[in-house]
Amino acid sequence: MKFAVNLPTSAGASEYSTLAFTDEATWEKQRDYAKLLERLGFDGVAVPDHLMTGDGATTECLTTISALAAVTNDVYLYPKTINNHLRHPPMLAKAAATIDNVSDGRLKLGMGAGWKDDEARAYGYDWPDAPRRLREMEEAIVLLDRLWTEDEVDFDGDYNTLEGAVCKPHPRQDPRPPIMVGGGGEEFTLRIAAKHASSWNYWGPPHVMSHKLDVLEAHCETYDTDYDAIEKSWFARCIIRETEAEVDTLLEKVPRFEPKDDEADIEDGEYLNLIGTPEQVRETLARYEEIGFDECVVEFVDFPQGEGPELFAEEVLPAFQ
Repeated sequence: MKFAVNLPTSAGASEYSTLAFTDEATWEKQRDYAKLLERLGFDGVAVPDHLMTGDGATTECLTTISALAAVTNDVYLYPKTINNHLRHPPMLAKAAATIDNVSDGRLKLGMGAGWKDDEARAYGYDWPDAPRRLREMEEAIVLLDRLWTEDEVDFDGDYNTLEGAVCKPHPRQDPRPPIMVGGGGEEFTLRIAAKHASSWNYWGPPHVMSHKLDVLEAHCETYDTDYDAIEKSWFARCIIRETEAEVDTLLEKVPRFEPKDDEADIEDGEYLNLIGTPEQVRETLARYEEIGFDECVVEFVDFPQGEGPELFAEEVLPAFQ
């Protein structure tokens, strides 16, 4: 199993912010944290794509990823997840290809249809309904693939028209960087993942995720695509400490992460987080590995402290290598 770590782009009091141990996610904190993650042996660094979260500054995703390319050497760089509606797909293809080159082939591009309408409207975007945004995303993925692999692209789609578009240099990775599709919608999102994605990411307890895998596999059968070739990825926020007493002390500061008494009560769209001692975290991860997950993306709630990542790297990573 591979492990990437979510690098926050904002902090502060907000229903969307989950960080209780820092007032701001500055570039200096992001830079030092990413370098720490690489030293500890994590596989990737993920960066959310938002314009306005928390109650203070929010750093832009692709700019942050580009800067991380200059201060890291080995981790894959993972925009997770691009809000497609905020990005003109041909320009996204150009930016992503450039990032893959400057990082020596370390880009993994997450794609999503977006969900946070208030930031889009604040920046002057319209906000169509979810089915349209998902159709836009699917067309964008088709365009990314063509622009990354063809010398010149003409395209007349439902949302994009290109005439003689050249996206060179092509990405460093051959034939192209992996594309992750994020989300759990069974009619649209999982169908798009089955048809186009290298990786699929969602969150939830094992019973929800197992069902999603069944749906994904059924869509793969419909499109005659290789279900086994799609990486299955799970996202969770993490509080890890040596003892249960230390975990409880942290949970007093972030009670929203207090685990439910009965995991079966966690529904689709809700999180099962990695909360506990190293042994408890290993046990939870083993359940996901058993049902077929290849990657876990974690966000350490104690950012920018290093204690959580350091303990995870020492006591959890070796069990899955």
